[in-house]
Amino acid sequence: MADVLVLDTAALIGWPLQRLAGGLVVAAQEEELQRISPDRGAILDSLGVVFSEPSAESLEQAGAAAKETGDMAGLSNIDLALLALSLERSATLVTDDYRMQNIAAALGIEWNPIAAVGIVENWRWALKCVGCGATQSPPEQPSRRRGEHGNCPNCGTELRLRRVR
Repeated sequence: MADVLVLDTAALIGWPLQRLAGGLVVAAQEEELQRISPDRGAILDSLGVVFSEPSAESLEQAGAAAKETGDMAGLSNIDLALLALSLERSATLVTDDYRMQNIAAALGIEWNPIAAVGIVENWRWALKCVGCGATQSPPEQPSRRRGEHGNCPNCGTELRLRRVR
């Protein structure tokens, strides 16, 4: 197991405070934490976490893996940055997010769950129209909002992520 941990926001919320010391986080998590858990957000600086940002090259590698697995549509910019930071630092990613675990496994990044069991196999995803059934290309960028993947260019019906078998 890697000595360095990259902490997903769920770890910042759910883990005991003493376990957070020395963990790597990205700056955007501070604002997210303030919104989700104001009490934790207010003391984030004093917890001993290390703020770090991934390089553009690592972001590109993480993004390519997310596109390859089809998980890009379910990621936020923070998720992508945490994956890139884990890759760059050869760090263990601490997350309960199955999409992040799936991409981490595809990249050869070690990951540990926070409270959930974690993934048991890697999946691939595709955007599929719930109306006409057409499959669309995966998005190039992370989603602004989870679960919103746009509408089908053929019929205008909502697109959803479906597992590719």
